[in-house]
Amino acid sequence: MKLDYLSPDVINDLCNDDNWRLDIDPGFDSKHEFWMCWRHFLSLPKDPYYETTEDDLADFLTFDNYPILLPVPRSHHPKICLIRLIPSFDQQTLTLLLHDSFYEDWFQDEWGARYGFLAIADRYQKFGYNFYLAS
Repeated sequence: MKLDYLSPDVINDLCNDDNWRLDIDPGFDSKHEFWMCWRHFLSLPKDPYYETTEDDLADFLTFDNYPILLPVPRSHHPKICLIRLIPSFDQQTLTLLLHDSFYEDWFQDEWGARYGFLAIADRYQKFGYNFYLAS
C-alpha cells in the first residue's frame, strides 16, 4: 500500500485535528509533551518555512503483512527495523517496537545510537480502506 493510493476523503479525514492527532513525548529529560497534526506528514505545505520534498512525507511500511502508516519521513524507512510486533486479540490494535538507525552517524559508538521506539497503531476502516494508523 502507498500513500498515493489513498483517496482525498481519507487524506482529509486524517488531517482532521479533532479526530487524529499525534501525541508526542519527547523523552524523559523534556519538560513538556506536545502534539502534531497528521497533515504535516501527508501533504507538502503550500508555503513551507524550509524546503520539503516527497521524502519528508510519511508512507506505509508493511510488517508481518500489516500495512502501517507511521508518522515518520520516507527517508527513514530503509533504516527502520521491526524488533517486535504484538497484535491485540481482535487485531484492532498493533503494538510495535521499532529501531530507527537513521541518525546513527551522529554518534561515536553503537551504544549512543540505540534509538528504539514504541508505536501503537489502530486499525483504520473508513471509505473502504483497511490499514493501521500509528502514533
